[in-house]
Amino acid sequence: MNYPDKIELVLTYKHDPDDTDIFTEKVKAERVGEYYKLVQVPAFAPNIAYGDIVKVEVDDGEFHFDELIEESGFSVVQIVIWKQESKYRIISTLDDLGCGVNTNVADNYLVISVPSQLLYQPILSFLLTEHSIENIDFRDCRSKVHASNL
Repeated sequence: MNYPDKIELVLTYKHDPDDTDIFTEKVKAERVGEYYKLVQVPAFAPNIAYGDIVKVEVDDGEFHFDELIEESGFSVVQIVIWKQESKYRIISTLDDLGCGVNTNVADNYLVISVPSQLLYQPILSFLLTEHSIENIDFRDCRSKVHASNL
């Protein structure tokens, strides 16, 4: 099969391992040899990040995530904003810390991309503080680079 240089990659996952509900989202990816590199941050998927190299499987003309080949070192944080008045301060702080912030998913939902060269501890401390004062809830998918430097 002739694989295109750019694809929309279908990511399939469960939010809760005990639940039967399956969710999907599509992200952009570009071919790198026989694999694909994510060039878009997943908004909901819990196990993959911007820049990761993945193997794909084609099913009925769609490209589906098959397995992670090489981790990029980027981490992803998914944030639900509980107090809207804190939203722009949170975005500004994360931006100042060097994170990429996607605000386009939903009004109370942020997707944060944390480059591998950033120290994760200041970001985590900020998130934990915001969580403790009930401004946010969050879930993070830490890369091996970030997980090993905490």
